[in-house]
Amino acid sequence: MTRVKQDNGPQQAKQGPPEVQAEKAIIQLPASRRILVVEDNLDSAHMLATFFGSMGHKVEYAINAIVAVHVAHRFLPEFVFLDLRLPDGHGAEVARQLRLNPHLSKTRIYAVTGSPAWDDWKRALAAGCEDVLVKPVATDVLERLVT
Repeated sequence: MTRVKQDNGPQQAKQGPPEVQAEKAIIQLPASRRILVVEDNLDSAHMLATFFGSMGHKVEYAINAIVAVHVAHRFLPEFVFLDLRLPDGHGAEVARQLRLNPHLSKTRIYAVTGSPAWDDWKRALAAGCEDVLVKPVATDVLERLVT
């Protein structure tokens, strides 16, 4: 029987033992988040959901205020990206309703709008949104917010 000698010396010295290598790999993986996208433009909603999903996150989306509130109460997202101008209400009202649910108290809600109206922004912030993001939001900004 022939035995082949494994030489792991130099490579193992650089990377460390297998346990340390595995630990480093786990630390470097981004955590999967629950993200709710609320956007009345179906193409935009799908694009954002696909973007977050490609990062390994669990994503659901809603195209109006009523559905957004129901989905949020069931899905319990960690992050909500919330369009302010919805066909059946203002995004600030959605944020206010989400803030009433104690299970969503730590949810980070970001208003997303193309509107320059300062009143919309003030209303969103007063309702409990973390910040107001102006459309189109750069993907690197979205990625940074959920990591």
